[in-house]
Amino acid sequence: MKNKHIETATAVLEREDGGLVVCRYKPEVNVDARAVADNLKARLSFPGKEPYAVIGIFPESVNFDMSLIQQDHYTDIALNEVTRILAIVAEGALFEPIARLYFAYYPTRFHSAVFQTEKEARAWVAEKMQALQLVD
Repeated sequence: MKNKHIETATAVLEREDGGLVVCRYKPEVNVDARAVADNLKARLSFPGKEPYAVIGIFPESVNFDMSLIQQDHYTDIALNEVTRILAIVAEGALFEPIARLYFAYYPTRFHSAVFQTEKEARAWVAEKMQALQLVD
């Protein structure tokens, strides 16, 4: 598959085999609503329209702007059509409650959850992908 790697100002996105997209935010970047929008738009540039799972990883050293929880980032119809599962990895203790608050305000149309480690997120995503028959 072409275009398996996209880099934005704030993150590196990789499309892995099996329908998984991993969005790793860069350490010490400012993460605000615009940064999230840029990365969501980048995800849509991956080839294919088939549904996929996403793991968003936020290192402890990122700087969070409260604009993150002031809007629903999943209002784009095209984005909702390709997203079936979303796992957020909040590596720092500060971001986990913010992520949970966001999902409380803006429930997703797909499976979503917050984790402290990438390993936990990957296990949950694999289980959900199997249940939704997104993998062989």
